[in-house]
Amino acid sequence: MSRLLLTAFLLALAASPAWGAPPVRSASARAYASYLAGRLAEQEGDWRAAVAAYRAAVEADPRAPALRVALAEGQARTGDVPGAEAEAGKAIALDPAGPAAAEAWLILGKTATVSRRPADAQRALRAAIEVQSALAAKRPPGQAPIDPDPWRILAQLRLDAGDDAGAEALLEDLARRLPADGAAALRDLGRVHAERRELDRAAALYRKAVAVERRDVEAWRRLAGIEESRRRFDEARLAWEGLVRQDPDDPEALVGLGRLALRSGKVDAGRAFFGQALHVGGDDVEVRTRIAFAWLDARKPAEAIAVVDEGLRGSADGRLLYVRGLGLREERRWEEAAACFGAVATGDTELDVAAIAARASVLERSGRAGEAVAYLQDALVRRPGNERLIFALGVAQERAGDRVLAIATMRRLLEESPGNAEALNFVGYTLAERGERLDEAEVLVGRALRIEPDNGSFLDSLGWIQFQRGEVETAVATLERADVLAGPEPTILEHLGEAYRRARRDDDAARAFRRALQALDDGAEPDQPGQRAGIEKKLRELPGGEVRPDRR
Repeated sequence: MSRLLLTAFLLALAASPAWGAPPVRSASARAYASYLAGRLAEQEGDWRAAVAAYRAAVEADPRAPALRVALAEGQARTGDVPGAEAEAGKAIALDPAGPAAAEAWLILGKTATVSRRPADAQRALRAAIEVQSALAAKRPPGQAPIDPDPWRILAQLRLDAGDDAGAEALLEDLARRLPADGAAALRDLGRVHAERRELDRAAALYRKAVAVERRDVEAWRRLAGIEESRRRFDEARLAWEGLVRQDPDDPEALVGLGRLALRSGKVDAGRAFFGQALHVGGDDVEVRTRIAFAWLDARKPAEAIAVVDEGLRGSADGRLLYVRGLGLREERRWEEAAACFGAVATGDTELDVAAIAARASVLERSGRAGEAVAYLQDALVRRPGNERLIFALGVAQERAGDRVLAIATMRRLLEESPGNAEALNFVGYTLAERGERLDEAEVLVGRALRIEPDNGSFLDSLGWIQFQRGEVETAVATLERADVLAGPEPTILEHLGEAYRRARRDDDAARAFRRALQALDDGAEPDQPGQRAGIEKKLRELPGGEVRPDRR
């Protein structure tokens, strides 16, 4: 379970009460002197000395509830939960409706939480909220000090109990009282839902956070990211713009707006946003790589290479070399791309492995699949068991013409990592391509989709299995969704065209085949040699199916 707060935080009790200082000004002089000695010991990190001093203060003035709260805090810090709870209870009895009671109920809520007594914790935290709310009602609006911890911790307990609506209502109440704290808590609750893949709920919570506190740039950032991931580009643009209004020099937001401008065909606007991001980001490699990836996504590799080359004039950073290799690969400059990927050595295992896999892919595409297999086998000697390299080896073996060995490699990978979605899809699709063992293929692809339900490539595999079974209408619906999720991808569009043709929707089939050809014209990589010629042949076989571009 994702946490809104860490367990350690539950015992990180406030050094001073929320309701004003000094908290013990009505205590006797001897009690107050002991209290101050305890505070000094706290600041020095000596909690045992602090507890001794607070105990002396309580003995000097046993009817001062704030002194008992201080002692309870110290006891909780040193692990004496029963002692802490006893002292907190005495503080509440001395002043049931006062500031000390609010502090004491919070201590009881925290100790019950870490002791795994959720019912006791919820009761204590509700009491802390009620006391704080009653005290706040006696003060002018905005002038009542509020400790947000009872709301936060109680919200987490409700979330753990499956009461998502209750958790959200609590945090909305906190936001009305403390906008910045409430917005941060709503944002964190949104993150919990995002991790659960409940994206509608997550986006709604991020929107509530920025409605409460428009300066919460992290909530704007997360909202933009989640909307862009869902291909809701207008909503993503509005979120990035909201972030820029709060921080005009945020490089990530400027890159995001540039990326969306390219997606809508506004190349000059995209270049302007990128220029501003580079201006404010200076020599930040991360900013430069994000911009290069945006150009690559827009299928403008020359622009990506230019951005990277400017950065490489300062240093041969492996991240920039990797992105340069991707641009060169898009331009089919195989030898240069292989050299770039081969030069990547950053010490970052993930990136270095990605470069090895990319170099193998370049070798395959340049007609050297056998060399790619040998290269990956050598890499696996140095990095045994690396899942990404094993997967790349299976792909290279398939490209080299050894389909049986490729499937065997992927099955071995799945024995070690049953949740590897790419390997599940690879085996399922490879079986489906030949119309073999379709039941097993569907099970494998179904497992992959449970892991990544919005993966367009996996949906394409499922749609192709359905097509092979003769479930034409179902296949059309699945492949249409795959097309929406993946964007213009030649193989998905070719499969969609086949399904339309089988459904006797010749005009739709022709449109899909033309879009596949256009994607290839725009720089998409063919899945196999001769893919273009095969699509053109299918198009010519349709009534009125002359080969001509059909942009949409």
